[in-house]
Amino acid sequence: MTIITDRGWQASAVVTLGAVAALTAAFTAEYGFGLLPCTVCFWQRVPYAMTVLLGALSLMPAVGPRERRVVLFHLVGLLAIDAGLAFYHVGVELHWWPGPSYCSGGGRGGVSMGDLMAALGKAGSPSCDQPTYLFGGPISMAGYNLILASLLTAFALKAALKKEWWGRG
Repeated sequence: MTIITDRGWQASAVVTLGAVAALTAAFTAEYGFGLLPCTVCFWQRVPYAMTVLLGALSLMPAVGPRERRVVLFHLVGLLAIDAGLAFYHVGVELHWWPGPSYCSGGGRGGVSMGDLMAALGKAGSPSCDQPTYLFGGPISMAGYNLILASLLTAFALKAALKKEWWGRG
């Protein structure tokens, strides 16, 4: 069986390309449309970047089905972490719970004139509790990320559990 027709390889490729698509959307929103990410948005990029790296390595021809399956189980964990971060972010946006104080507009008490002068020279970062909506719809970018990360997690787990896709591994 050639590697491209291998169902395990295909599943790993889908998961990897899904992570690439998520990062592409985030960078397009940031650099193409000027939508600045908040701190929690940056956190959500890390599991995707690690998924792209590990997923791409697992697609190499030298990697056998057993090892690719092990990597896919690791990708399940990374994507579940991302889905958890996205859920946390959606909860912050909907004010179900507070976000980090440095990202949700919460103050640390008094602000000195020196703090204000220093802040004037810095580019602002959006607040984590202010959702960014695309296309005027009801779902924020964090909400879309929650959906994508959850779907990728479920798909990767289902694929990793299909023993017949992985040969004798």
